[in-house]
Amino acid sequence: MGRSTLNKGVPDLLIASLIWGTIGIITEIGYEYGANSFASVLVRSVVASIFSLLVVGKNSLSPTKENLIMGGISTAFYEVYVFTIERIGAPLSAVFLYTAPMFVVVLSKVFTNDRITLNKAIASIMVFAGVYLIYLSNVTFLDLSLGIASGFTYALLILFSRFMQNKGISDIGIISSQSIWGLPMTLVISFLFSPIISVSSTLTGLYLGLVATVIAYIFFYRGMRKTDSIIASIVTSMEPVFTVILSWLILNEVLTPLQILGFIVIMMSSFIALR
Repeated sequence: MGRSTLNKGVPDLLIASLIWGTIGIITEIGYEYGANSFASVLVRSVVASIFSLLVVGKNSLSPTKENLIMGGISTAFYEVYVFTIERIGAPLSAVFLYTAPMFVVVLSKVFTNDRITLNKAIASIMVFAGVYLIYLSNVTFLDLSLGIASGFTYALLILFSRFMQNKGISDIGIISSQSIWGLPMTLVISFLFSPIISVSSTLTGLYLGLVATVIAYIFFYRGMRKTDSIIASIVTSMEPVFTVILSWLILNEVLTPLQILGFIVIMMSSFIALR
């Protein structure tokens, strides 16, 4: 795959990362009004599942091996990540989420045929360094464990999505497998930890389901088809950059010199990965 072909997928990946950059802000606002992470993820799954049934139809109900695995990975990622945001906040959660490019580089040969290059390996390390500069902070062992679990499950989601693409499964079909086959497990977890769904949880979940899942993943999968799993994970590391910029614009948060340096490092990583 040539460099010019790889670059064609970048705009879609950037749009996806911009949308995902709003997740932390929306969920934190939801938490301020009493939203619960488990209930929000349940509503997200229901909304995305309804979309899948409307678009894909009964074909989305086929219990294939790929659908079942993707449903499990998707549920694990969303439950861990949204709970991590609730516990330590969106900024620090983003630091750990973008350990994902390093996991993707290491595991890509297990799931995909995407080529590992020195530039991609260097870029994946630069992503983590850049995000860490943006959100430098002290964490507990539990925070660290949750954060790394977020990054690892996100990496598995990217890699298995690429595997499904290589198997000829459509992008909408992959979104469908995430939602419908992740719903049973999400129902169980929500019933155990948050049996009551509040209005704020519903509104947060609606946003997560329609905007952050359906719309964002349409752009993400379309972009990844034109690039590969490693580059997709690196380019979408712009998500925390967008989160900070939106926080500055919406919440009037002040940008520090370290955050600006982190932005530069992350943007450089994308240029290096695409060379």
